[in-house]
Amino acid sequence: MMDPSFRKILICVVSMTVFVRVEAQQQSRYLEFHAGVAPLQIKDYFYSPYTYRGTGLRLQGMYGQERTKTQWQLEAGYTQTNPQSIVSRKASTRLVDLILNYHWRLSPARQPENRLQYFGGIGLRLLGNSTNYSPDSEVSTVQATAAVSLGASALVSYRFTPVHRLQIQAFASVVSAVYRPDYDYNDKEQIAATWFGKNPILAVQARYQYQFSRKYQATCRYQMSYFKYDQPRSVIWLRQSVSIGIQRSF
Repeated sequence: MMDPSFRKILICVVSMTVFVRVEAQQQSRYLEFHAGVAPLQIKDYFYSPYTYRGTGLRLQGMYGQERTKTQWQLEAGYTQTNPQSIVSRKASTRLVDLILNYHWRLSPARQPENRLQYFGGIGLRLLGNSTNYSPDSEVSTVQATAAVSLGASALVSYRFTPVHRLQIQAFASVVSAVYRPDYDYNDKEQIAATWFGKNPILAVQARYQYQFSRKYQATCRYQMSYFKYDQPRSVIWLRQSVSIGIQRSF
């Protein structure tokens, strides 16, 4: 006969091993790349009261991890376009962003078979915009803005079938730090903090996924981000993008 104490220890070890294996099966990592077009609107009162509009190229890369109760994503993006106003020649704009989202599962973790899953958490965004309003001129006309923002992030995921899934994600800033060169005022640089109610940074995206093999998924994404800052002069930009890409799971 097996000793009762040894039997309990053996059962505990086996249970923990099974639990660890199940947890490992319920987590996944992925790497994703996207390319697409990005309509962009900029109104920067440092340079002009007119709105500059243009459509350019957007490239994105994303790495993420999904667990039973949590998930996180790290994303980097680059946009290049040549916007133009109704009274000016074409400018040259470069926009970069770095995004980190961390979510906790709000839907029941013990019911992964549910098609609808929803998450809530925090997001950290770093944004940078540099526009040369006369790229063919020797006189410098570059206006720059940079911001880092901490805010709330939410994610809803709906799986139509085992291979079709739609995700909608939203972000709203709570507190941000904004950098602007103060060209027309005191000839100095400016760094200031701002809250959501005064100068919002907002973002929304919809992401459709089609799993065509065990490790690969085709993805299509729509994104919209809005930035506004008032001091010492207003700058507003609205960027949208539609892109396609591929995701590999590990």
